[in-house]
Amino acid sequence: MIGQNIEAKHAQLRAEHDFEIDRKSEKEIETILVHLEKQEKLMQQVLKKLKK
Repeated sequence: MIGQNIEAKHAQLRAEHDFEIDRKSEKEIETILVHLEKQEKLMQQVLKKLKK
């Protein structure tokens, strides 16, 4: 019984740690996507100027 409680606690801690890592990764991905969107807009502006 005690062993099961310890295993459950470890599993919970691992799950919490994984969740935090996932949250950080999601924020980083969102930041990258915003950056890529800005780059795309700038590239479109440059292309328009080159076509003139």
